[in-house]
Amino acid sequence: MSCIRTVALGAYLLGSSDPAERSAFERHLRGCAICRREMLRLAPLPGLLNQVRLEDLELPFDDPAPHPDLLPLPPSVPEPEPEPVATRRRRPLPAGVGVLAAVLVAVVAVVVMVLRPDNQPVTWQAVDGGTGVTAQADLVGKSWGTELWLTLRHIPPGRRCKLVVHDRNGKTEVGGWWGTDHDADERIPGSTSFRLDRIERLDVVVDMEVLVSVRP
Repeated sequence: MSCIRTVALGAYLLGSSDPAERSAFERHLRGCAICRREMLRLAPLPGLLNQVRLEDLELPFDDPAPHPDLLPLPPSVPEPEPEPVATRRRRPLPAGVGVLAAVLVAVVAVVVMVLRPDNQPVTWQAVDGGTGVTAQADLVGKSWGTELWLTLRHIPPGRRCKLVVHDRNGKTEVGGWWGTDHDADERIPGSTSFRLDRIERLDVVVDMEVLVSVRP
C-alpha cells in the first residue's frame, strides 16, 4: 500500500512547509500509518544534512576549452598503444564531488535501511517560569543518532518553532521545525545525529527566543 501524501514528508522534516501546510500534514499523520512509518524511516535526514557545509558542495568551474589529452592526433602520427591496466592512474575528483557523493550514499542508506528494535525511551521534562511553556521530550537512541518526540503546552499559536539540540562538546544541530498550531497532547517528531548519551540539552526556540530548555 502507498499514500500520495508521502511526497510531502521531505518538506515537512526539513521545515520548508508553511504553517498551514504543516498543520494540515500533521492532521493527516494522525490517521495515516503509512506516512508515520515513512516519517520514522526518514527522521535522520535533517541531522545528516546538517553536517554538510554549503562550501563543500560548490564544485570548481574549469575553462570549457578541451583538455589537451582529448585533442585529435595528427593523421601521420600513429595512435599510442594503450597503457597496461595496472599502470593507469585515476585523476583525483574535486573535494566537493567526494563530499556530495558521501551525502548521497548516507541519504540512500537511511531511506532503505530497516529500523532496528527501539531502545527504551528516556523522558526529560521542563517548565519555563518566564514563558510558562511546559515540555516533555522522549529520546530514543538509534544507530544513526537520537529520535526525538516533543509534547508542548502553553506555547503561543501561529508561530514557527525550531528545536535546537546541544551536545556536551558545545556543538548544535537543528532537530526539527514545526508550526505551533497543534493540539496540546500532540507528539512532535524530531531527530539529531548526536548520540543520546552526548546530548546536553534541547531548546525550543521561536524568533530567536528560547521558550523552554529541556535537560536530563
